[in-house]
Amino acid sequence: MGESLSEPLHRPEPPSVDFDWSPEVWQEVGRRLLDLAVSASTGWSERRPSPSDSVDVLAQFRDSLPHTPVDVDRLFERLVEDVIPAAAYNGHPRWLAYITASPVPISVLGDLVASALNQNAGLWRATPAATAIELQTVDWIREMLGFPATAEGIFVSGGQMANIVAHAVLRDFKAPWDTRRHGVRGPTADAPQLRIYASQEMHYCHQQAAELLGLGRDAIREVPIDARYRMRTDALTAMIAEDRARGDLPIAVVGTAGTVGTGAVDPLGDLLAVARAEDLWFHVDGAYGAFAALAPSRPRDLDAIAEADSVACDPHKWLYSAIDAGVVLIREEGLLERSFAFHAKYLESDGSAQQVDLLERGPENSRPFRALKVWLALQAYGRDGYRDMIEGNLQLAAYMEQLVASTPGLVLAAPRQLSIVCWRVEPAGLTDPAQLDQLQTSVIHELEARGIAMVSNAALSDGRTAIRACIVNFRTSPEDVEAVVQASAAIGQELAGSGSRR
Repeated sequence: MGESLSEPLHRPEPPSVDFDWSPEVWQEVGRRLLDLAVSASTGWSERRPSPSDSVDVLAQFRDSLPHTPVDVDRLFERLVEDVIPAAAYNGHPRWLAYITASPVPISVLGDLVASALNQNAGLWRATPAATAIELQTVDWIREMLGFPATAEGIFVSGGQMANIVAHAVLRDFKAPWDTRRHGVRGPTADAPQLRIYASQEMHYCHQQAAELLGLGRDAIREVPIDARYRMRTDALTAMIAEDRARGDLPIAVVGTAGTVGTGAVDPLGDLLAVARAEDLWFHVDGAYGAFAALAPSRPRDLDAIAEADSVACDPHKWLYSAIDAGVVLIREEGLLERSFAFHAKYLESDGSAQQVDLLERGPENSRPFRALKVWLALQAYGRDGYRDMIEGNLQLAAYMEQLVASTPGLVLAAPRQLSIVCWRVEPAGLTDPAQLDQLQTSVIHELEARGIAMVSNAALSDGRTAIRACIVNFRTSPEDVEAVVQASAAIGQELAGSGSRR
């Protein structure tokens, strides 16, 4: 028997603010927000691809925290006047600066539904539909990339986290001791240094993974590249031999399917052969280029993805999904759980074989319903639709490459393998290396400042700076490509002639 309270019951008064909405308010505000979303996602021909330099973003967001409710009309004003003008317009057909794709409309609306359902897609008992949809979507992606039916995977925030998860799995699988219990230095003081090999053009997340997982950045060996910015297999085999002779323990090779700088695709088939011969894990960082494996004109090196031990890929890049949506696939069943499961008592289910708790397969307990928007889009457009659109992006990049090569004052700066094109503006008579490098930077700035296009820079292997455009947008057209190439040549000539190279 519980003890009775000595004081009389006191029923609390309702809060001063009602946090809920009636269906009518939901519909009214929702319609206005949908109109705003449509406006922000259309009418690109009338809009700049980047915010104006005149927008003082920090000044617009220095308000004090309000103590009382702000009227919904005022909130709409803030969105229209302050947020949208200062946003990055990666849906614009001339947003070519980074590998950030424009989301297809069904993906945007899928995110709306996912937010409304507010699923924590970690525990089957709490979110059976979200779990089942994630498992099915992972299966579809597994099929698209040629992985076996037994392979497993999970959704994560993006390619960076997908690569980090893969590094955790390969570390735990290849180390000859229980790394989860004893750490990376092992149960004894004489444990060898673990070694992982990746191209010097690799994404920094591989070094970050080594830091986070306790391996230390030095565990990642940077393998030299060839003239096409691809990992040199001869250098790889020599470095493995050197490390073994020193007493280190090589455990993995990381091949890149689309570097962020030039879009280079490592010789994945050759790297796979080295990994198998040396008994190393073979991981493919396909955050950018993995889904190009669908395209007829793909680099044939991408075919080796199907034989990898793991792959990281980004639906929010070349599946045109809304951010965030990354996926990691692991070839061998059960390894994700081996690296991440804790089976906390308060989260235990009835143990049914059909129930999958995805929180046991990754580092997140709180997991948003990321798969829904990808699941919807894959059905809305189909495998063939994605094949054709990605092929279209590759063909546009090939066309851009031809335009650069045939335009006076422009020179190609790096070989193209996927949808990144790198070039330099080199007007006749300008030969000073420092001035030429500054000119590339100035052209990039002017393309943005004049509202023509958003492009970025690439650091070439010889230290020079190049202009870089990446096409991962279903809206980009041949006319957009022509405009960017022609404008870069004209602006370069103008700046070189005036001597103004900011």
